[in-house]
Amino acid sequence: MLLIVTPTGGGKPTAPTIGTATAGNASATVTFTASSYIGKGTITYTATSSPGGLTGTGTSPITVSGLSNGTSYTFTVVGTTNYGVSSAASAASNSVTPAVPPVVPPVTPPVVAPVVPPVVPPVVPPVVPPVVPPVTPPVTPPVTPPVVPPCGTCNCSPGTRCPGYVSYGCWVVVCTCSISGADCGGGYCDGPACITAATVVEYMKKQ
Repeated sequence: MLLIVTPTGGGKPTAPTIGTATAGNASATVTFTASSYIGKGTITYTATSSPGGLTGTGTSPITVSGLSNGTSYTFTVVGTTNYGVSSAASAASNSVTPAVPPVVPPVTPPVVAPVVPPVVPPVVPPVVPPVVPPVTPPVTPPVTPPVVPPCGTCNCSPGTRCPGYVSYGCWVVVCTCSISGADCGGGYCDGPACITAATVVEYMKKQ
């Protein structure tokens, strides 16, 4: 390999090795392998489009902008040292055609109606009235008042002495009068003076 040496900048770089061109929107990116270089300087790389001669600089990958969408392009790459010594151009890249990327509509998720659980009415147990047994009032036997003889009479045997309770073995009717010792319809009353005459009778057995 013949190297051309300049008095100020070392040898001439070898041609870069072209890689792959990829189309974009009004642009393209170009990959390549850097040149071999013997010298003290640095190398700047330039990718040039064909047609149009539009360029981009930098290291791999280089982006070339300002292209026309729908037009087919190839690219070559040249390396230039900081002393102004340029390499030969690389081979042409594959052909690419820039284009506007398709518009992808946003994905709208389906509207899912909320699941509303059915309304279950509460179960109300039937109201059962308590069974109240009938209240049977107690049977009270009728109270038969005793047959009370008139005040002052005697229910002893005929001929016995009733007033003064001198009856023997018999019942005597004693009358409670309003005045102790007052006459009570032919009988003799000696009860206390506390209630109306001839209203209460008392049976006393005299021996």
